[in-house]
Amino acid sequence: MSHQNISFKEKIKLFETLLAKDIKSEIRQINDIFSVLLFDIISIFIFSSAYNSSTQNQAMPLEIFVIENWVIIFFTLIFIMTRLFVKEKEAGTLGGLISAPISANTIQFSKIVFCFILLGLIEIVHFIFSFFISNPSMQALDASQFLYFVLFGIIMPTLNLCVCGTIVSALSMYVKNKSFVLPILLFPIILPIISPIISMNIKLLQGDLINSVFIEILFLLSHTVLMLSILILISENLLYDL
Repeated sequence: MSHQNISFKEKIKLFETLLAKDIKSEIRQINDIFSVLLFDIISIFIFSSAYNSSTQNQAMPLEIFVIENWVIIFFTLIFIMTRLFVKEKEAGTLGGLISAPISANTIQFSKIVFCFILLGLIEIVHFIFSFFISNPSMQALDASQFLYFVLFGIIMPTLNLCVCGTIVSALSMYVKNKSFVLPILLFPIILPIISPIISMNIKLLQGDLINSVFIEILFLLSHTVLMLSILILISENLLYDL
């Protein structure tokens, strides 16, 4: 598939157009997002109720609280992945998308940002309910500690997961049993970052200094760059050679 040479400004416009298309499409199917939010809230309630009834403790230990949240977010990512290339393939709009004069990288990056926006909005509601329902045993964070937690404990891992999810969604869009293949492909990709995410969240919520999570930040950043590099290298083959 040959594409016309377009300027950087035109690429930005195409990127914004693709992103706006996905957002508008998701708004028209807003009930699906509500179902995911309901799944998250029910899962939090089940985790918290099971812990409270088995231990008779009203406050949940910080370690269990962090694990609870990220296990639910990992499952939520699987649903978000189906909203990317899989949805385009099933809706029959993928052919028109790849036949347009748009580079594969522009399409891929628009999906990453769309995934980040969608997962980020779900996480906002998720963590608000989680703090109230699970009642983690932790000290109050000051403004800088809370900012570090949001930036390095939530935003950075979420971006990494969105890059991984975009790769897996693109790889599996031509597979028949997508619901079976998606988690199988996703698991080995995110396996190396599970421990750093959990460890970093626990330390940041304990109020530790930012230098205490330097190794986790460096590892997550390296993994994100690696996944982005792989995505850029194989994006043409993923979209145009299958």
